[in-house]
Amino acid sequence: MMLVRSQPRQQTRRKTYTLYPVQELKHKVDTWAVKLRVNPKLVRVQEMRHKWGSCSSSGTITLARDLCEKDEAFQNYVIVHELLHLRYPTHGRMFKVLMNMHVPGWREQEHRRCNSMEYAAHPSRPKRKSPSEFTH
Repeated sequence: MMLVRSQPRQQTRRKTYTLYPVQELKHKVDTWAVKLRVNPKLVRVQEMRHKWGSCSSSGTITLARDLCEKDEAFQNYVIVHELLHLRYPTHGRMFKVLMNMHVPGWREQEHRRCNSMEYAAHPSRPKRKSPSEFTH
């Protein structure tokens, strides 16, 4: 005996919630590091009041904790930006070429975000620097 379903089973999409957003952000850094063929010595996620990320000359990547709350495209932009500084300390030609390759439209995103209120940090904190003002 064959059973025939009259209507196809509907696939339900469940929204997934991340219990550990900091670990998820660090996982994205690891994924991008493999893609970019760089090896950060240490990845930290901590409270940062004036910038979204930094890269030290010793190979430490530091990301702002509230980057976890931003959209994935912006997270990728910041992560790739900081990881590329492991190979290219300045924003020279090769740095920009690689940004264009890995984060298409990064300049437009940067411009759009610089002109939006999205850079305003927590109301009790001063305004955060735009991506073009990152210090490394």
